[in-house]
Amino acid sequence: MSSRRVVATGKRSAEKSTRRHLDLSHTHAVKVLPKQCPHLRLIQIGCGGIGAFLGIHVTRLARECLRLFDTVTVSFYDGDTIEEKNLRRQNFCAAEVGQNKAEGLAFRLSTAWGIPIRAYSRHFSEKEFQSEYDTLTILLGCVDTTKARRSLHKALAHGNARNDSQTWLIDGGNLTTHGQVLIGNVVTDFNPQQSFLLGNVCQSLPAPALVHPELIRRERRPVSTPQRSCAELAQADPQSLTINSIIASHMADYLLRLIITNDLRRFATYIDMDTGSARSLATIPTELVRVLGLPPALSGDRSS
Repeated sequence: MSSRRVVATGKRSAEKSTRRHLDLSHTHAVKVLPKQCPHLRLIQIGCGGIGAFLGIHVTRLARECLRLFDTVTVSFYDGDTIEEKNLRRQNFCAAEVGQNKAEGLAFRLSTAWGIPIRAYSRHFSEKEFQSEYDTLTILLGCVDTTKARRSLHKALAHGNARNDSQTWLIDGGNLTTHGQVLIGNVVTDFNPQQSFLLGNVCQSLPAPALVHPELIRRERRPVSTPQRSCAELAQADPQSLTINSIIASHMADYLLRLIITNDLRRFATYIDMDTGSARSLATIPTELVRVLGLPPALSGDRSS
């Protein structure tokens, strides 16, 4: 579940991105295609509001990937305990109250699908993350604080410190009835021209925090103000009962298209349940240049 203070506002971002003319950029979008690796590692960080719903998709897709990769490993991270107040909006049941979220979710899903899942009953830290040159690693961010997102950002930077490593981040977040899904793998010095060297495919994208810097921007909060939990924030500003599962479904579709069907042609999606709309940004150089505020000459693209 995502708090009001820390998540990019999907509605505001979508409105800012909306153009006054018919947007046909998707007709020029190219496929996002990571470098081929024999091994796959799926690391889900956060098993609460979005994560408890996403875990089901991750497990199903991991099972499908067994025929595509030599090895597939799945890991869940979450340091929180399942509480009674979580049951209304998170994918847990009364029998799981008192269990650690990562452990409870991993036990249930691994038993159902026969997929070993490593559960870590602690919050993820970039300090323990190690990249591997022959492994495609997908970090699935289902967190709700700027601190947690900074950790993911640092892990992404560390994972791609070497040219032969492949680490990507799919980040999801939401407010009351709207949210966003973002994907990327480059945290510094992103150059759109380098991403499209092969012409018909895209092999790198800006990290979510480059597209929306507010995701990792440090918050200024009075020392005397205690930080409230997700459940307490939800009670103060109730979220839709379906927003978490909707964001999780979009994240799952990104994952499916990135590693299985190889037809992902977008790098950001903004969902607004009030209007029933979803708008995505296409993987074309001009769109990347626009959202990052880079000089138009860097796009090198004349198709849109």
